[in-house]
Amino acid sequence: MKKNVMPYPIERALEDVVFGRGLEPARACRLFLPVWQVEVKSTTTEGRPYELIDRYLERGIAEGALSTVADLARFFGLDEPVVDRAVRFLVAIEHLHVSDGRLTLTELGARSHRDQVSYRVTKEDRRKLYFDGFGSRPLSRRYYDAGTVTFLAGHEVGEHSRFLPLTTVTGFRREALAELAALPDRAHYNLPVRIDGPESLGEECVFLPVYVVRAVDSRGARLLVYSQAGDEADPDLGAIVERTVTIAAALDNEERGARPDEEERKILSWLEKKGVDGKPVRQRHGSWQVVLPSSAFAPGGSVQLNKLGSFELFDSALVHLWCEDEQVRTKALLSRLQAYLGPWLRGRARDVEGRISRIARQLGFDGLDVADVQEMAERAGNRTLVGKLQALTADEKDNSGAV
Repeated sequence: MKKNVMPYPIERALEDVVFGRGLEPARACRLFLPVWQVEVKSTTTEGRPYELIDRYLERGIAEGALSTVADLARFFGLDEPVVDRAVRFLVAIEHLHVSDGRLTLTELGARSHRDQVSYRVTKEDRRKLYFDGFGSRPLSRRYYDAGTVTFLAGHEVGEHSRFLPLTTVTGFRREALAELAALPDRAHYNLPVRIDGPESLGEECVFLPVYVVRAVDSRGARLLVYSQAGDEADPDLGAIVERTVTIAAALDNEERGARPDEEERKILSWLEKKGVDGKPVRQRHGSWQVVLPSSAFAPGGSVQLNKLGSFELFDSALVHLWCEDEQVRTKALLSRLQAYLGPWLRGRARDVEGRISRIARQLGFDGLDVADVQEMAERAGNRTLVGKLQALTADEKDNSGAV
């Protein structure tokens, strides 16, 4: 069975656009972004926590004018063999220099003492770094988590026909390595404290699956990009995509080539297959909405209840599914909240409250809080959900009391 390349459906990204960010989606697509996977050789400097004795020995040399093993042992009340062993280690990691038995801090040792971080230099360090395939701009730290993010080789993308692979004719810019090494926000890009002499040993073009949503607000259109790294839009990838003419042009061409009559035909065909009545209504920025009868969401109905308030995607055309029946929407709200609160853990009360409010807005219930939802669950006889909401309220009170 073919494995999904994204851990969540595109509908979740669309829900974030509308109900998490207050934007109006116009179109959406599934893409494979080309990424340069570069094997790099360099001299690196990493920062580590000090061992306790090492920190004080270096401090004694830097601030106490202690310059021999005997001086250090006497001052700190330690056995000379213990100090000698620690000094040999500090010499090995290039923090100390020994000349005629006298100890001085090296430049690396002095910097470590100043920053209170034990810096270690590794020569001939080899690691893989990732850059976008169009402008050789570095990807952020979140794309180095192999347990979350999977890059696909070129021969693998054909197994996922719903995703459009983008191609690049631009080779990797090797100057990007020096540019990356000079960036100040090192942790953001998964970099060590320092990289010297970075050299590419080889580049391979791999592919990152993403959802791209064109959304509109009062300031105009923008592109939001969702990846395997999380179900919220990645601003770094979004900036890369928006600055890449090739990607923007491809999306513009697709939008200009959209035929509303053809999109409406596809939606009507889908409704016919589902056996439900509904009239597609085109929204001002190109998406659609269909209001379905309550019978469509009944037990055994043709449309799943969890689709209410969410979206269907036809190629790149978006369809928002709605129902005017408040009882059906209430049922959908309680069902979705019960599913969401299933894995709820203590200590997350505020996060959960925010998600409850968002799901309520998605189903047309503005301004609901936990107490309101608990009352709705009680009226519906949903004792399981009532219990979860009561636990949530108690957890919030406990946390407030602790503060």
